[in-house]
Amino acid sequence: MVVALAVTDRLFPPCLTRATQAAILVYDRNGALLDGHTSRDGFWRIPAHAAEVDPLYLSILFRVEDHRFYAHPGIDFLALGRAFLQILVRHHIVSGGSTLAMQTARLLTPHRHTMMGKIQDLARALQLEWHYGRAGVLDLYLTLAPEGRNIEGIRAASLLYFGHEPSRLTAQEAAFLVALPRRPAALRPDKHPQALILAAQSILRSTTPPLSTEMMWVAPAFSHIQHHAPELTTYLAKRHTGGIVQTTIDSRLQQSVWHITQARQAPLRGTFAALVVNREQEVVAWIGGAEHTCPGCAINMVTASRSPGSTLKPFIYGMAFEAGWLTPQTRIDDRRMAVGGYAPFDFGHAFTGETTVAEALQLSLNVPAVQALQKVGPRRFVERLTANGIALHLPYGEVQPGLAIALGGGNITLSDLTRLYTGFTHSGMISELVVSHPGPSTAPTRLLTSRASSAVRDILRGTAPPQGLTAWHTLGFKTGTSYGNRDAWAFAMLPQGWTIGVWAGRPDGTAVPGMTGRDNAGPVLADIASLLMPATAASPSSPQQKPTVPALSPALIKATRPKAPQIIFPKDHSEIESRGPDGSMLPVGLEASGRCLPFQWFVNGAPLPVAPGAEPVWYPSSPGFAHLTVADSCGKHADVSIRVR
Repeated sequence: MVVALAVTDRLFPPCLTRATQAAILVYDRNGALLDGHTSRDGFWRIPAHAAEVDPLYLSILFRVEDHRFYAHPGIDFLALGRAFLQILVRHHIVSGGSTLAMQTARLLTPHRHTMMGKIQDLARALQLEWHYGRAGVLDLYLTLAPEGRNIEGIRAASLLYFGHEPSRLTAQEAAFLVALPRRPAALRPDKHPQALILAAQSILRSTTPPLSTEMMWVAPAFSHIQHHAPELTTYLAKRHTGGIVQTTIDSRLQQSVWHITQARQAPLRGTFAALVVNREQEVVAWIGGAEHTCPGCAINMVTASRSPGSTLKPFIYGMAFEAGWLTPQTRIDDRRMAVGGYAPFDFGHAFTGETTVAEALQLSLNVPAVQALQKVGPRRFVERLTANGIALHLPYGEVQPGLAIALGGGNITLSDLTRLYTGFTHSGMISELVVSHPGPSTAPTRLLTSRASSAVRDILRGTAPPQGLTAWHTLGFKTGTSYGNRDAWAFAMLPQGWTIGVWAGRPDGTAVPGMTGRDNAGPVLADIASLLMPATAASPSSPQQKPTVPALSPALIKATRPKAPQIIFPKDHSEIESRGPDGSMLPVGLEASGRCLPFQWFVNGAPLPVAPGAEPVWYPSSPGFAHLTVADSCGKHADVSIRVR
C-alpha cells in the first residue's frame, strides 16, 4: 500500500504553477503605488506568508474555516462525518467539511464541485500536507485565496483594498478578507458591498469573544491601478519574479516629465523617451515612449539600442585629453579630409576651417571628432566603454570598430548613454544606474580622469542652449542626430548633480526628415531642466570669469594633420562604373584635400586641364586601369590606382 501511494505521488505531483505566477506592484521612493502588472495568467496575486500576516486575521480564519487546522493531516474526518450526518438528517448541506488544505488543493487545480472533484481534493490535501507541512499549506492558501474580481491572496487584497500590508489589519479588514473567499462572486465589493458587510459582521459576531461590529464600516471598492510607469514596470517584470518592487522613482517628477513629453510636439508618428538621474545615480523619472500612439511605441526606448549620432564625442575628446594628445585650446582643422581612409562631412556639408577643440565640441563638428578618435583608437575607445559596463553594438557584419563610431556608427541605449553622462557630475566615475531596491552591488568604475572629465564638462557648459532657455551657464549640454535623422538626442548635466537624457524619433527606426537633437529632443530637455534647476540658475548675478588658459607645449598648440594632399575620391584600388546606357564613357569627379592650394591633377602622368574655380572632372577614353596623381603648391603629392569599367 505504501509503495503504491509513493508511486502515485511520483506520477501525479502537486502542480504549483498558479502559486508561482505572481503579479508585480511597483511603488515609488516614498511608498506610493506607481504601477503594476498582473501575473501571466491575469491575476493580481502576490506571494504571502503566515509570518507576515496579522495574527488576528489567522485566528478568525482558523475559527471560520478550519479550527482543527493543526490537529489533522489535511483531512478533518470529524468535520466530514458531521457534514455527512447533517445531510442525511436535514437533506441539505448545513456545514462543510473542507479543510484549508482541501481548499488549497482546489485553488491550485480549479475544477467543478463534483463527487470525483471532492475525492481528488481529499487526496491532494493529504499530499500537500505530506510535501509542504501545515506551514507550507497555509502559505499557499494565503497566496491563492480568491478575494474578488481577479485579486487573489491576502497580500494583494490588503494592498489593493486597504493600501497597506496585511501585517496590520483591523478586525473589520480581517473579517472582510476571510469572508470574500467563501463567495467571491456574490460578495464582490464593487458590486455587492452590502452583502459583503453583512457577511463580515456575521463572522465578527461568531468569534470568541465576539468582536464589535457597531462601528460604521464601508467595504472599499476596487479601483483600477493607474499606470504611471508602464515601460519601467515591463522592464522590472523581466528582472523580477513578481511581488512588490520598491523603486527610486519620484512619482511627482515622473508625472511632470510625462506631461512635458505630452505637451511637446513629437516627431512625425514618433515619440519621446527620457531618463532623469539624481546625484546618487538613482533613476527618478523613466519615460519609455508609450506616451504617444505610433508604430512600435510599445517598445521601451530607454533600453532599445539606437545610433547615438554625435553624443559620444565628449568621451572621445575626454580620452584624448586624458592621454595628452589634445587640450581644449588645441587648434584643429575642420576641412574636408580623409582620416584613415574615412572622409566625413560636417552637418550641412559645410566646414568651419581652423578652430579650437573646445569650439569643435561645442559646435559638434565631425572632422575634428574623427581626428580625435584616430588618436585615441576606435578599438581602445570601445574597450574602455566595455570595461565600464557600457555596451556599444557594432553594425551588422562589422567585427572591428572603425572611425565612424565618432558619428554614430554603432548602437547604444538611452540608459547606457545617460549613465555615461553621469560621469561628468562624478569626476569621471560612473556606476550602474539604480532603479529599484536593493540596488546593484558593483563598485563605481573610472571612465575618465577627474581632470579630463572637468575639462569636457566646462566645454559643454559653453554650448548654446536649446529653445526654451535663454541662458544656463552652469549646465552642460550636448545634442546628437543619427545618420538619416532616425534618432535625436539631448543630454544635460546640472550643477546639483542631476543628469537628464532625452531621445526623440520613431521606435520603428523610420527616418524623420528635418528631425535634429537640438530642435526636437532639446526643447523637451530644456523643460525638464527648468523643473530641476533653481530659478536663479539660468541668470547669473555676476559675470563669469574666464578660466586662465595654461601655456601649451608646441605639440599641443595645433593638431597635426597630413602634410601631403589626400585624394578623397576615387579611393585607391577602387573600381568605378563609368559607362552609360548607350555604351559611352561618363565623367568621373575628382576630390582632394590639403593645405597648399591650388592642386594640379595628373592622369597616367599627363596633366588634367581644370578651368579656374571649376571642380576637377576626368573623362575616361575607355575602360581599363588608370593612375591618378594630385600635387599641391608646396610640392607634395598623392596618387591612387583605379579601374574604370
